[in-house]
Amino acid sequence: MENEVVKKRPWFTKIFLVFGVMGPAIIAGTANNDAGGISTYSFAGSQFGFLLLWVLVINFVTLAFTQEMGIRLGVFTGKGLAALIRERFGVKLTFFALFILFISNVAVSVGQFAGLAAALEIFGFSKYLIIPFFSIIIWLILYKGSFKKVEKLFLGISLFFLVYIASAVMSGPDWTEVVKASFTPYMSFDPLYFFALLGVMGTTITPWGQFFIQSYVVDKGVDKKHYKIQRWEVVISSFFACFIAMMIIITTKQVLFDNGIVVDSAEKAAISLTPVLGRFAKDIFGIGFMFAALLGAFILPLTTSYSICEALGFEHGMDTDWKDATVFYGLIAAVIIFSAVFVLIPGMPLFKTMIMAQVLNGVLLPIILIFLLILLNSQKKLGLPKMGRFEKIIYNFVGWEAVVRLSIISILLIAFTLFPGSMEYLKSLF
Repeated sequence: MENEVVKKRPWFTKIFLVFGVMGPAIIAGTANNDAGGISTYSFAGSQFGFLLLWVLVINFVTLAFTQEMGIRLGVFTGKGLAALIRERFGVKLTFFALFILFISNVAVSVGQFAGLAAALEIFGFSKYLIIPFFSIIIWLILYKGSFKKVEKLFLGISLFFLVYIASAVMSGPDWTEVVKASFTPYMSFDPLYFFALLGVMGTTITPWGQFFIQSYVVDKGVDKKHYKIQRWEVVISSFFACFIAMMIIITTKQVLFDNGIVVDSAEKAAISLTPVLGRFAKDIFGIGFMFAALLGAFILPLTTSYSICEALGFEHGMDTDWKDATVFYGLIAAVIIFSAVFVLIPGMPLFKTMIMAQVLNGVLLPIILIFLLILLNSQKKLGLPKMGRFEKIIYNFVGWEAVVRLSIISILLIAFTLFPGSMEYLKSLF
């Protein structure tokens, strides 16, 4: 009977239904292009031109599949990733997973506050005034704001990234060269290339993103009947996230790389928007960069606290109050305060801090993906819809390929950093 009612709904009612369910994947995908993401992509484009575009094609596939795994687990179990890890792996491994998440999230949260400081320094504001002010604003919105209001704020901030599409087109790239670079893998034994490679991978697909999207679906109360809509949203949002990243690299290659400028500050990254924004590039970039950092500054403390409280059985959720969820809001406050204080350390290199956080993401991501893949393969125990044999092979191939790829790159990056002679040895072999 219910299916008959759904079928009789007018087309415009169905469209409103789709938009009502959308949100988790769009916000998760867009948030990957936060201040740290923009910094990393800008650095990659200005340092290596188009040579890292091929990574984004692989990232799109990996991001779409891994985010869909999170959607699937959240919708059909009604539980977040942290809760499922606790049930499936026990207390010790849960603490290990939470430790990895905490380290990664705090690092990226610090990167967001560094982004806020870097963005507003463009306008001449001191970080010693701006960071305390925004810390209070972020805390008040997360504490006082309802789930629906905060979701609308996140979606509104996401619209800024459209400016990079216009900027890339206006910069006049050779699109044939862009397509060729996007599908031609390139490898170098330059440690800086590995650093950028891991950074690009670590900012597109993140440990916090896996926890965030699954918890978001659960907190939003997405029903099983809307699962197909969420799957399509994951594909579209993953493409959008990687497409925007590609536009940033294209723009910085055209404007900065071709002129011998390497991005090492927010001001230099702002130059890349000159083709479309002219003399207003610096101001508009500063505002957009600020909003991108704000999006991450909201999400990282929230995701950290939500996951830890869910795993350890504490009351959590944005529609709770302080009395019922003291630990939940206390952890949010702790992450905000630590991030703000860290950025306020005199002489802290803001731009490098943002990029280093993304590289750390890439190093830690394989551990979280292993938990995710084992859970996905426990479909009978978790009550997940049965996967076909071919579908299961594809999901496992994409997931384990990402684990192996990121692990190898991380090991090589560490080896090149600690033992510079190893790079010359590998060059001699190839």
